[in-house]
Amino acid sequence: MMMKRHGVYALLLLLLIGGSAYSQENQLVTGTIVQRPAQQVVSDDTIPAINLDEEELDNIVDIRKQFEKQNKTYSAPLAPSTNLLRFLKKDELEISDEAMYWARLVRDASTAFDNTMTFRDTVIVNPLFMPIVFRGDYLPKDLIFYNFDSLKERTPYDNLYRTDSIFKDMERNKQFEEMAYKYVQNNYPTYFRYSERDLPNEVIKPKFIKKNIYEDLPIKVEADANFEDVDAPARFIPERRYWVSAFESALQFSQNYVSENWYKGGSSNLNLFTKNNLRYDYKKDKVQVTNELEFKASVYTAPKDTLRNYKIGDDVLRIHSNIGYEAFSKWYYTFDAEFKTQFFTNYQENQDIKQAAFLSPFSLNLGLGMKYELEKVFSKHKKIKFSTNLAPFSYTYMYSRQEIDYSRHGFKKNEETGEFNNKLSQIGSTIRADLAFDFNRNVSWQSRLYFFTTYGDHTIGEFENTLVLAISRFFSTRIYFHLRYDDGVEKTEDNKSYFQLNELLSFGFNYKW
Repeated sequence: MMMKRHGVYALLLLLLIGGSAYSQENQLVTGTIVQRPAQQVVSDDTIPAINLDEEELDNIVDIRKQFEKQNKTYSAPLAPSTNLLRFLKKDELEISDEAMYWARLVRDASTAFDNTMTFRDTVIVNPLFMPIVFRGDYLPKDLIFYNFDSLKERTPYDNLYRTDSIFKDMERNKQFEEMAYKYVQNNYPTYFRYSERDLPNEVIKPKFIKKNIYEDLPIKVEADANFEDVDAPARFIPERRYWVSAFESALQFSQNYVSENWYKGGSSNLNLFTKNNLRYDYKKDKVQVTNELEFKASVYTAPKDTLRNYKIGDDVLRIHSNIGYEAFSKWYYTFDAEFKTQFFTNYQENQDIKQAAFLSPFSLNLGLGMKYELEKVFSKHKKIKFSTNLAPFSYTYMYSRQEIDYSRHGFKKNEETGEFNNKLSQIGSTIRADLAFDFNRNVSWQSRLYFFTTYGDHTIGEFENTLVLAISRFFSTRIYFHLRYDDGVEKTEDNKSYFQLNELLSFGFNYKW
């Protein structure tokens, strides 16, 4: 019996020793961290803690000794000489990149996190319980006064299914946080200690001030710089321009077509108008010279004229010069001269009688007087220029080299023969005024006034206006109005007034510089 009992005890002891050995073999030990068997499940939210005492930190192998073992050729650095120390930055210490890598690897606790760990898992405090910041949006984001979706057409298939979001849980949490924010905003506004405008908008980066490495160099300035012998740079003075030129050209047309069976009648016509103006002025000290060359002509079709297909409407060739000497502010003593004639030959309708031709007639006006000139600039594209010349002593000479209709131009009849003279001399006074007003870059107005009188015998007056509406740099619309008075013209049954009128509305090419 005793032998059987001792045998049972020996068998139980062997079983206990075998189970303990089997459990130790299943345990995997790596460093100081023990990995448990697979039956034990560790929660994903559990972060393994690393508790290291000071003694354990001291047992970490010194980095420098470790590098000395790996590199047998390493030797201690030599002490720098005095000449080398002058070029070293004595107030800065640097650690190698390898040393910083190993130091961060040992001290950084983030290496203990698993790769499946997310950012929200590492947030300890819920954003809902963090310090609340006032955003300033009182009205809800989903506030609408009128639903525009009600205007859209609906189909019977709209209510068969309803879309669902894949971020349903996230949106629900966001709505809950928004409700809590609105509750604090409406009931406990004193809890707000921060506002969005108090938060920094930009990150101010620190500016590192480095020590000048050359301040310890044995360099000394023996003497200060002397700039007395250095000449100043030559001053650039642009060459002054005494002659100033300007040019303006316009070529515009209008067209009208009327069919033969038009119920009100009429005839088709084409009107072509051109105007060219060239100025070349001179000004130096008190002397001022103005030179102007102007040519304008208007040609239109004449369907009612059986002898010609076209007629000349307006034809002027004018050369004007004014020489002045400054008397006082904006006033000049002047000598004024103007030559005016036409360029084309014009006939009466259905007749061979010439109304005007080249140098037939031409007029020359000379005068002594004074001139007033004003120029004012309001802005870059808004300015006005006005000048008037008063010549109380003026002489006008008119001559025709061809046989024309003298009665239309104011020639006088010979009392003995009863025929018209082809020359005319008159003494009187002349007033001439010019105005140019630029409202803006695209709208401008030009006006010219001419008045000559012989104090009762003969009076001529011209008032010319042009309104330019620029569409672009090269195209514009012109409204031209010319009123003329001449009491030297004989009245007839067809012409019973001394007033003459010429008006034109045109569109076309325009260029100036």
